[in-house]
Amino acid sequence: MVKLFLSAFFTLGVVILFGQLPKTDVYLAQYKNLANKPQLLSVKFLNAFNRTGYNNQAKFFSGDDIYLTVGLDTSQNTDIYHLSLKKNEIYRFTATEKISEFSPSLAPDINFMSVVRIEADGKDQSLWNYPINRSGIGKRVLPVLKNIGYFHWLGRDSVALFLVGSPNTLAIANVKTGKTEVITENAGRCLKTSPEGNLLFVQKIRPDYWLLKSYHFQDKAINTICQMPSGKEDFEVVANGTIITGDGPFIKTILPQKEGNWTTISDFTSLGIRNIQRLSVNGDRILFINNK
Repeated sequence: MVKLFLSAFFTLGVVILFGQLPKTDVYLAQYKNLANKPQLLSVKFLNAFNRTGYNNQAKFFSGDDIYLTVGLDTSQNTDIYHLSLKKNEIYRFTATEKISEFSPSLAPDINFMSVVRIEADGKDQSLWNYPINRSGIGKRVLPVLKNIGYFHWLGRDSVALFLVGSPNTLAIANVKTGKTEVITENAGRCLKTSPEGNLLFVQKIRPDYWLLKSYHFQDKAINTICQMPSGKEDFEVVANGTIITGDGPFIKTILPQKEGNWTTISDFTSLGIRNIQRLSVNGDRILFINNK
């Protein structure tokens, strides 16, 4: 296990098929009363170990544990890294030669991590489960599917999938039977679950008109929640239903039941942050990516 101790750890300063990955940074914003009357308390820069590389898709696995996708060289393969906030250290979780992993997420069995894995041929995009304790090489899930771009677990046997194609499609698969049901087309990459248990996603109606929608499993109905800021498909949802998104240097929120407009809660322009993407929430904290 490779460990890198970060003396500057807390210093401020797609379709998945890729050629050159973008240079990206990870930040952790601490708030007070995030869901109701948010007040920004602090911001921390988390990738001092890789300032000029690819640091993306950061995800809380617990209050202390963060996993993210890292490319030390933006033209090479990626691996999953683990950050411990309490210990102020990071280690490389995967080291798969000629294979790239993306989008780490806790599996329904919390002893495993799920990732999208791009095989050595650079074309096969599959869903894999790796043991958190690194006791084995992992196992492929839904082995027939080779075009999985993103995923979101809905339960032990059910997973929502962003499938790469022309057009891209949103589908729900049963991992036991292998059965896959297409829900709609032209969905965004971000998939979440609402407090009511519905699947949330962005549908790209036109290049300048993207809607946040919910899919209700019981009656298979799709309802519109709100319009997203222009060109934004990444979002997060907190316990009271508040939706959070990034829009340039801003973090914005909306509570669809009470208000019709997005409200800016933070402006990170002074930190050189220009393009906030891919958010993950834990309590009053937001992990987010700045695409440089």
